[in-house]
Parts: sequence; structure tokens; C-alpha cells
Amino acid sequence: MRQMRDAALMLMALLVVIGCSDQNKIADTEAQNKATVRRVHAELAKGNLAIFDEVLAPNYLRHCQAMPPEFQELSDKEVFKDFLQGFVDAFPGYQDTVLFLLAEGDLVAYVSEMTGTQTGVMNGLPPTGKSFTLTNIVIHRFEDGKIAESWVSWDNLSMLSQLGHFPPPPPGEPPAEK
Repeated sequence: MRQMRDAALMLMALLVVIGCSDQNKIADTEAQNKATVRRVHAELAKGNLAIFDEVLAPNYLRHCQAMPPEFQELSDKEVFKDFLQGFVDAFPGYQDTVLFLLAEGDLVAYVSEMTGTQTGVMNGLPPTGKSFTLTNIVIHRFEDGKIAESWVSWDNLSMLSQLGHFPPPPPGEPPAEK
């Protein structure tokens, strides 16, 4: 009887050790994924869009309903990089500061504050020289250490209003000055 009890206790101890080991692996993966998100933001602040060659999975998919229909689902990392280059061209020197970030399993979620001044064309809208501040909410799904999918949410009408593009001017008129 004592041998059975001792064997049962050893089995329980082994299961606890295995469970802790799995929890440590999950925590390490979550920490690595969070570090990747922080690294992306640090590199973007330097204007380094090449970071996406390292951190995006080849089959990357981005979802964002705040965009025109042709940009709501970007299904390739090269398409995403081209899209982002257009944004950088319209808002050179823009800043996107992570306010907080959370990780669970293969997901990293964060809230950031983005600011910029429109000095270039944005999706066909002429530059206004006006600035914007908005809050982004982003969730990334990681696969094999790379960002495989993202869900992005932001208030596009607020951004367009701050830039003088909303409400839209009558046809033939430039955006209104505020």
C-alpha cells in the first residue's frame, strides 16, 4: 500500500513539474512575441520598414475595417509593406507609441497612440499639412515566431476629421481649413 501511495505522489510531482515546464515555455514564447512587437515599433520609429522582412510570415494577413475596401484585407507581406510605405510617404516622421501590451498564447494585443502630419497624398486625398492623434488597437497572431495575422482597429473618421478630409469638400474644392 505504501509503495502505491509513494508511486502516486511521485506521479503527481512529475505532472506538476511537466505542467510548470509547459507554463515556462508558454511564458517564454509570450515574452518573445511581445519583444518582437516592441522591436517593430522601435524600428518603425527609425523609418526601417525592412523590419517586416524579418518579422512577418510569408502568408501574412491584415484585417482592418477602418480602411477603404481595397485595404481592409491585405493578404501578403509585400502588399502590406507597399501599403505602409504609402502611409509613411503621406505622414513622414509619424509616431506610434505603444501604451500597453498583453500576450496570451500565440496572441499579442496592444493599444498605441499614433500621431502624424499629412504632408503627402493619402489614398488619393491631398496633403493638408494638418496633424492627427488617434488610438490604435491591434492584435497579432504569431506562428513560428513570426506575425502571421493582425486585426487593427482605429477611428478613421476621427483621423479624417482632424486632417480636414471629413466631411468631404464639395467636388472641385480643396479640403477646408480649420
